[in-house]
Amino acid sequence: MATYFEISSLPTVNDVNHDKVEALKKSILSNGWKGAPILYTNLGLVTGSHRLAALREIEETEDDDDVLFENIAEDVTDIINDYCEKNDMTWDELDFSSLRDIFTGTWVDEYKDDIEEW
Repeated sequence: MATYFEISSLPTVNDVNHDKVEALKKSILSNGWKGAPILYTNLGLVTGSHRLAALREIEETEDDDDVLFENIAEDVTDIINDYCEKNDMTWDELDFSSLRDIFTGTWVDEYKDDIEEW
């Protein structure tokens, strides 16, 4: 697991909607970190662009920043690399809007109800 500080400089996988970021920021500050971890690889995020943007705002505003030190992200580089190798494809060819094929049967499967892109 990784903290915000370990993933804060990674490129995001999606553009973000400011209203969604604000709603997530408020939820995180009120309820703490809930749901699936942000999934990332050494090349960037796989999920969590809005959640990372919300955490960046929390860091910038210096609101209750305890969540920035929590384990909120998981490295899935090995899973992605295995999937790409088995399917003779590269990172650039992955469909990040549908992650079911990549993660079904892995530990990530337990979060399928929490991952919008599933």
